[in-house]
Amino acid sequence: MTAAILSSEQRWQYKLSLDLKIRRSAGVAFQDFFSTVLEKVYGADFIRIRAMGSLGDKGCDGYRQSCGQVYQCYGKLEDGGVNAATIAKKIADDYALAAGHLTSLMKEWHFAHNLVDGLPVTVLQQIEALKKPGIHIIGLVGPPWLEEQVLALDPKFIGDLLGPAATAQDTRNLQIAEVRDVVDALMKTLDETADGGATIATVPVDKLAFNKLPNHWVQLISNASQNGSIVRRYFEHHHDVEAGARVAAEFSTRYRALKLEGLTPGFIMDQLYEQLTGIGVATAARQVAAHSLLAYLFDACDIFEDHPSKVTA
Repeated sequence: MTAAILSSEQRWQYKLSLDLKIRRSAGVAFQDFFSTVLEKVYGADFIRIRAMGSLGDKGCDGYRQSCGQVYQCYGKLEDGGVNAATIAKKIADDYALAAGHLTSLMKEWHFAHNLVDGLPVTVLQQIEALKKPGIHIIGLVGPPWLEEQVLALDPKFIGDLLGPAATAQDTRNLQIAEVRDVVDALMKTLDETADGGATIATVPVDKLAFNKLPNHWVQLISNASQNGSIVRRYFEHHHDVEAGARVAAEFSTRYRALKLEGLTPGFIMDQLYEQLTGIGVATAARQVAAHSLLAYLFDACDIFEDHPSKVTA
């Protein structure tokens, strides 16, 4: 395996791109993505498995020959809700199926999932209940493990898998045309009667920490804050004098709606980002435009929370 030579900025973006890829890969799509990564990591030692009609897959979506590892995949779109009881039952059923049919092959059974924000405790309890001395090694394989494997691969393969990643130079060279395109697309979706009265406040220095954003988002927002004045000037010279206030009010509303759904801070930021870039691979220039606009809105306190002590003051 070739160690990846990536800048810090590229690693932050690839962490974001990987989270989005995994979140959006449900069912067979997650199984295919997982198998693609493991084929690259383990080469011919890993065998991709597919279900064959009524024969099914016998509780096995992938197999590593050298150590008898069986992998079973579970991919779920988190914005559709996560049912802990359903996942726990699937784990029990799939393990029983594999243990019953793959006796001569299986030494380990691993449940691979795409739940970026973590598993319900019920699922952990089910995994622990399957662990019995002298039978099979039972394990969980989640997004953090996938991230570690992907980011250790050759940079070219990472690019083929996830698309481009903006660099520090890309961030320093923010393209106003990209900001314009993002804002124009956004403005077309706004209600003409949207409130344009959003106010601009001074961001508290501890706002990033207080909102408990994942580290890659903390770094991306911090890095893109250098473009805040450029975005501000863009809105000040926009032909629609209310454009900046309308965008701020709209994103404040979107943030509140996502927060009311009980989503994690990282998931909320992912959703707001995709609303600017669109779903799928974005160019480096579009990534920087989205980072910069979100940093501007974050610094202006239009999205996410001000520290309570600052609000009181």
